[in-house]
Amino acid sequence: MSVSATGRTGGRGRLKGVSLVVGGAVLLVVGLFAVVTGTGLSGVVGMRVETFGRIECHDVRTEKGQTVWHCSGESAAQQRANAAERDRAAREALRAHVDGMPRSAEISRSRILFADHDGRTDPETITATQVFDGGRWYAHSSMLVGYGMIPLLLGAGTAAWGGYLLRKR
Repeated sequence: MSVSATGRTGGRGRLKGVSLVVGGAVLLVVGLFAVVTGTGLSGVVGMRVETFGRIECHDVRTEKGQTVWHCSGESAAQQRANAAERDRAAREALRAHVDGMPRSAEISRSRILFADHDGRTDPETITATQVFDGGRWYAHSSMLVGYGMIPLLLGAGTAAWGGYLLRKR
């Protein structure tokens, strides 16, 4: 450890500044990621964006203008596949007296997180982003943007403070 003429240690302050800049940059990226996902700009970044219909939200305690944590819905491709499967099951049910009971229809639905809700009826459609292939879908919602702003602002402030400490040395 070196001591300057003013009595300050040189290496420790620089390390603190660098760690604040790096930590702030990580928080900034996490917050930016959440904001981009919540606003729908994620399609520009290259993430998969899909619009879902036949929405079912299972939280009935929601008040007007709040966000529901868990909903499920069907994309356009799922709606077509599910309709075909329902038709197939209905046709086979007519033949049940000959071939026995048919298999039940396999309906696929996607789980959607952070969906805006009016408190009374489920929304008609929800547009959502899938961050990773095969992962969960995150609805474009004000709540996700709000949660993303917290680490975004904290990260920007922390990185700026670390840069100030580095510049000061």
